[in-house]
Order: sequence, then structure tokens, then C-alpha cells
Amino acid sequence: MMMHPLIETIQKTSEFSPEAADLFLSIFEEKEYKKNTILLESGKVSHEVFFILKGALRQFYIDENGNEKICNFSFENEFLTDLESFSRQIPSHSTIIAQEDCICLVTNCVKLVEAIKKSDDIAKFFSVVVENVAADSIRRTKSLLSFSPEKQFLELIQDKPQILQRIPQRYIAQYLGIAPESLSRIRKRLAKS
Repeated sequence: MMMHPLIETIQKTSEFSPEAADLFLSIFEEKEYKKNTILLESGKVSHEVFFILKGALRQFYIDENGNEKICNFSFENEFLTDLESFSRQIPSHSTIIAQEDCICLVTNCVKLVEAIKKSDDIAKFFSVVVENVAADSIRRTKSLLSFSPEKQFLELIQDKPQILQRIPQRYIAQYLGIAPESLSRIRKRLAKS
């Protein structure tokens, strides 16, 4: 029997009993989103967690000058939410949008809290997710502050090799905090080396 992609992903980092797997799957609902659908709008409270079965999501902030600042791209078998907004139930500073047509498993805060109360496995897994989000956030900040755009780009394609085929160059440049022309130069340099 084929294992559900959600449970397969979880079992890479956590022990999960069959009971926990059944309970966890039962709190999710499959939803489809067309490209450019907004899943979470800045200023609204994040009530949902998305697990991507197919497609890509983009998460961004709008800076004080009205410019979009991309903080995240998520692909198949990854979770995404605005964690601060979701866990504290405060307005989100970020927006999450469907970068491609997507199929996601979606659950909400109430269902997740109930599942965490009922299952130690789910509670442990959720704490691993929170730790990973925190670690990724620290790594991203360190990368932005310490590394050249070229090194950040190399790190990005190592982390998410599919990004070049699926995300327009202007968004990748935005994520790295550089102009699209600079990204073109970096890619040309790297192609030669």
C-alpha cells in the first residue's frame, strides 16, 4: 500500500503511529487553488496551515515603500503558513499566494490544537515543525546578512533545485534582494565556471 505523501513527509523527521497518522490525516481537507489565488492576506489572521501536494506557493511582505519582499517559496511536500500569526492568532504581516495552480491539504488552528491534545506523536511532530521553521528563518537571516548574492543563490538552488524551472527570474532576484540583471550576471558567471 502506498503511504500518503503527508505521512511520508512526517516520517522523515518524526515517529508516527498508525493511529496518529489516521488522526492527523482526518484534520486535513484537500483544496485546489488557481495560480495567483491569495491564500493568506497581509493584515488578516492566519487560521490555516497548507501542505502542498502539487504546485508552488510564494510568501511575501510589502515594505514601507510598497515593494514586495519575498521571504519564501514552497513546493510539493512542504508546509506553509505565517507561523507567528497562526500560533499567536494575530494579524499576519505576510501574504501567501499560489505561484502555480496548487492542490493543498489544509487544516485550521482549532483542529490542529485538538489533534495535538489527543496525540503525543502529533504534538512532537508539531514542535519539530516549529523548530525547523525557526532554524530556517535564522539560516535565511544569516545568509542575507553574511553571504554575497552569488553564495545565497547557490544555497537556494541547492535547497530547492526545481526553483529555476518553476519560478520566474524576477521573483528569485527579489528573494535574493537584487535586480534581475544582477541575477542574470550571476547565472552567466556560474555557467562559465
